[in-house]
Amino acid sequence: MKNSRIKGAQVGDGSVQNNTYLPPQRGGHRSRVHDSSSTVTAGDHATINQKNTHLKFSIPVIGPLLSLTAAHPVIAGVAALAVVGGGGLATKAALFDPAPSVSTALVRGFHMQDGDQGAPVGYDFSHTPPSRAGTTTDAIYVSGGFFNATNGKLAEWGSQNLPTASDCRNAVAKHPVRQAVVTSFGLTCYVDRNGNPGYILVTGSDTESTIIDTAHLR
Repeated sequence: MKNSRIKGAQVGDGSVQNNTYLPPQRGGHRSRVHDSSSTVTAGDHATINQKNTHLKFSIPVIGPLLSLTAAHPVIAGVAALAVVGGGGLATKAALFDPAPSVSTALVRGFHMQDGDQGAPVGYDFSHTPPSRAGTTTDAIYVSGGFFNATNGKLAEWGSQNLPTASDCRNAVAKHPVRQAVVTSFGLTCYVDRNGNPGYILVTGSDTESTIIDTAHLR
């Protein structure tokens, strides 16, 4: 006699993925909202009805989501929040926009005012083009024939070839200086206050300023 009732798959059943027990399913697999209500009687015999809503996922929903966690760390974070916290605002918090990358545009003919005639003017090289630095901002300035960096992250580059980002990072890490000599067509590496490397190439000068080309490296 044939048994028409559907039985759940048992442990050890080779046809079932992951060899886990799956209870009989009704109406296919889908997400559903489970509502339950309870009644609470207050001290004054008033009746308060409470309704609890729980979001439940069936195995076919969670399984594929977790299988993606090995593919990408962001998906792993979203999956963890979706399983533990039920998604919503927590899931949105995991999807953040990365900080904008620094501009690597070449700035030509930038005039750095020389400090020989008075107080030196400091420039914030984290901007493109460099901007005048505030009183509490790390700055690079020209004075007495030297580039001076308040954060001490300069390094002279001896080659005539432009350095790479890795070149400047390594040069500043191995031989950091606060002062670098200003020489015609001389190259100087720097690391700005945000940790981004770049170079300064001296292209000329006039009675009031040193003229440079500069760019961040990436």
